[in-house]
Amino acid sequence: MKQPHPEGNWRELLHECVLFGLLFKAAMADQQRFGALPLKLSYQLVLEELSRWAERRHHQLKRTLKQMGCELLLSRKQGSTYVVQVRVRGYQREAIYSIELLRAECQQQLNLWAKQREEVHYEP
Repeated sequence: MKQPHPEGNWRELLHECVLFGLLFKAAMADQQRFGALPLKLSYQLVLEELSRWAERRHHQLKRTLKQMGCELLLSRKQGSTYVVQVRVRGYQREAIYSIELLRAECQQQLNLWAKQREEVHYEP
């Protein structure tokens, strides 16, 4: 029998996993949109780096969830919600998130990522 993982509750980790999954997909979608616009500067590298960071975090969380006995089965947009189906230790469950809240949380993660990069690159 698997022991509870020290990193906490699977529901919290699932929420983070969904969040980072959406963040990396949004960064890639924005990169494609920017590529079609005539801009003065290229933001491609910044968006690629953001996407890679979010994707790595997403996959780390996904692996941790799997170690806890939680497997992601399906995720889909349904109206104003984002529905995720998971199997937790053999039982199928569903998590429902507000798309509006997920978007706001993605923006918060983007802001944190930018602030961390700023601190690393501009330390005296």
